[in-house]
Amino acid sequence: MTDQRYWLYVGRWALVGAIVLLTSGPLHAHDYWFDRDGTDYVLLRGHRHAKEDHHHHHGHGETAVVPYAPTIVRKIVCIEPAGARRQIAAAADYPARIAGPCASVLARVDTGYWSKTSSGTKNLPRHELTGVERSWRAVESVKVIEAWHEDLARPLGNGLELVSTTDPFAIRPGRKLRLLVTYQGQPRAGVAVAYDDTPRGVTGADGRINIRVRHGGPQRITASVDEPLRDDQVDTLVRSTKLFFTVPEDD
Repeated sequence: MTDQRYWLYVGRWALVGAIVLLTSGPLHAHDYWFDRDGTDYVLLRGHRHAKEDHHHHHGHGETAVVPYAPTIVRKIVCIEPAGARRQIAAAADYPARIAGPCASVLARVDTGYWSKTSSGTKNLPRHELTGVERSWRAVESVKVIEAWHEDLARPLGNGLELVSTTDPFAIRPGRKLRLLVTYQGQPRAGVAVAYDDTPRGVTGADGRINIRVRHGGPQRITASVDEPLRDDQVDTLVRSTKLFFTVPEDD
């Protein structure tokens, strides 16, 4: 097992007016990440106790792994180095394992209904609890780019997704990366995007946004959007997506 991990911070952002973004913290206290096992990828979930890494400008630390039902992993896509596409409809076992090598891996996770109450956040719909302050359904996707292939300039799935329109490995700290946010394969406007958990803006009418790469090493870019629902089980559907890749360190 290598020590390479791609942390998936589960969060949401509110758009105030047209341009102001505020980070509101995690909807539930779970992170998702891929561990590398040889050429394979293993999707894990847990609690991350971050410690500031001033060299990489982002946190990392010890974790407590929390098992999940494999049925929450609804889709897995591997783009092989030569461009061939392998797709798995759903995970069969825990933890979900993706056979490599892959130029990119995408996993979509539906963690179901969540409700915030005075006694904490529960993985249940609002009608099964009392004193619910708010409730939501969380659908998340995770994507790691390991090597560039021209097919990666297009979305790999139909969910909310961050797409790098150019080779991210050609980017150096201080330069901007052109990103596209899609949903059902089409550009999605007005999506809040964050870099290292710090909001950086929203996508334009064309679904695009420029994000400045601020350091070398592992990169974490996230996006999230809330959709109000007329449902007695939840108030909103929260779609979130994460993109991870690594750029060379500064000399």
